[in-house]
Amino acid sequence: MAVAAALVAAGKHVYVPFFGAHSRVDLVFEDDVSFHRVQCKTSRLIGQVVAFNTCSNTKNVRKDYRGEADFFGVYSPELKRVFLVPVDEVPFRAGHLRLGPARNGQAKGIRWARDYLLDATNNEAAIMDP
Repeated sequence: MAVAAALVAAGKHVYVPFFGAHSRVDLVFEDDVSFHRVQCKTSRLIGQVVAFNTCSNTKNVRKDYRGEADFFGVYSPELKRVFLVPVDEVPFRAGHLRLGPARNGQAKGIRWARDYLLDATNNEAAIMDP
C-alpha cells in the first residue's frame, strides 16, 4: 500500500491486477510514457544500506523478475520511504541502496538511495530524516 500511495503522491495513475492473484506483478502504474509493472518489496535497513530481495524463493527454487516486472517498489519501514528501482539495474538475488558513503571509500558501482527515492518532491533530505 505504501508503494501505491507514493506513486499516487508522485502523480502517477496506479492500477492493481484484479485476476492475477498469483501474478508476479503487484501493481501497474501509468506515466506519460507507458504502463509499468511493479513488484513490491519490503526492505530492511542494515547500517547505511537499504537491502531487499530481488528474487522469489519457492520450495528452494529462486526465480528473478526480469521480463515479468519493470520496477521494484521498495518500501523501507525504518525510513518510511519508497524507492522505485528498475528490475534490470539490480543483481539476481538481492538489491542494495546506499544511504551514506561506504566505510572503505568505494564510490564506483554504488546505487545511491537518493537516485531511486519515490517522493513527490524528490528531496534527498527526506531520506536521511524520516
